[in-house]
Amino acid sequence: MTDTPAGEGRGIHVSGTFTGNAQTGDNSTAQYVSHAGGAVRAAESAEIVQLREAVEALRARIRDLGADELSAAEGTAAESALAEVEDALPSTDEAGQGRVRNAIFTVSGALASVASLSESIRALREAAAPWF
Repeated sequence: MTDTPAGEGRGIHVSGTFTGNAQTGDNSTAQYVSHAGGAVRAAESAEIVQLREAVEALRARIRDLGADELSAAEGTAAESALAEVEDALPSTDEAGQGRVRNAIFTVSGALASVASLSESIRALREAAAPWF
């Protein structure tokens, strides 16, 4: 680990293949970037597209929250669960559906105390209904 001052020149360099989540940030804030690795999203069903949109909308709302509204632990848990939803899509097998369900429960639990996110959480749950 290097001692780079906060906000200066931090990043992740990946050489080769990378699977999973990568996050950089200071003071419990982070930027999430998803690279689809060549997946063809044009063939995705309307349900999958709707769930992806709900995930991204909730992620944007989380980023807008202040530290007094959402703890770092809750934010990290929610981000990880949202990434899990995206990673599990577009799988239609039982294991993929189970991953989506578990991630939705995790997100809902992590964000239950944040009243300003209730509408976004409701939209996410509705979009995930085909997986339940």
